[in-house]
Amino acid sequence: MDRIVVEVDDISAKKWRYASKEKREQLNNTISNILKKALDKPEDDFWQFVEKVGKKAETNGLTEDQLNKLLNED
Repeated sequence: MDRIVVEVDDISAKKWRYASKEKREQLNNTISNILKKALDKPEDDFWQFVEKVGKKAETNGLTEDQLNKLLNED
């Protein structure tokens, strides 16, 4: 496994520092999978992928408020 640096906002950085080891591992896996899919495709395909994921999430009932709430969990 290789290490990269990703810039995030201050709140996300603070939450990352205080997250449990299990939560950080889960997020590492999720981010790694997103990057693999996104970087294996041309840039246009990436944005289509993002739109598709957004529409699927919305269809499954995930609202922007719910997503923000999940992202702001400790």
